[in-house]
Amino acid sequence: MAVFAYVIETVDRNYKLTGCVPWVSDGLVLFGPCKKKMRPEVRPGDYILGISPSHARSPRRVLLWMRVAEKMTFAEAYRRGDTNKAFRAARGHAIHVRPKQGDGFRVGKPVFYAYISGAPHSHHWRSDIEGNRDAFLVSDPDSWVAKSDGPAVDEELVSLLKEGIAWKGNPTLENPLTPNARGKHAKLTGKTAQQVQDWISRRPPREYLQNSSRPTSCAEKCACP
Repeated sequence: MAVFAYVIETVDRNYKLTGCVPWVSDGLVLFGPCKKKMRPEVRPGDYILGISPSHARSPRRVLLWMRVAEKMTFAEAYRRGDTNKAFRAARGHAIHVRPKQGDGFRVGKPVFYAYISGAPHSHHWRSDIEGNRDAFLVSDPDSWVAKSDGPAVDEELVSLLKEGIAWKGNPTLENPLTPNARGKHAKLTGKTAQQVQDWISRRPPREYLQNSSRPTSCAEKCACP
């Protein structure tokens, strides 16, 4: 089991999500086009921890805690929307592409996909799904996105996150993944990953988000690299 930690850039000053990743539908957390370098590494059973950005209010907070139950292609995610309303509601948001009609579909080949008009990443959707990036993540039922005030980052969490930072910079309460975290993610394994899981279990948010609203950002810029 590993914990992947990153900064969610598409958050307003009051900790409200304004983008399409993570996307919540009927309490199910869906993780689509962003974090191109991270998604291929994540496996079912791993966790994703999302932290509020520096432009939100202080303190920095954990807004996402997601245990990955399934990993599928974007084509599979789109098709599941035919029978599942949570996935159907994510089309045009967390699901920003659809498989083209016809035979010969191949995983990770953008030529077999079509962009959904009005969805995020209109200029670089192809690179979102190229090769092993054709990876759409689905949560288990115990995952959550905080509606407003998730658990505040403290010194204990900062010290744990430090173990997974592979780039230069000093993690602090003000910058838990260093000031140079854009496009990066920390990967925690072993005892440290378990300690992060224990830290989260002691600090549940007061309210969980049940459904995402239409994004007001992430059309092009987010923590997508």
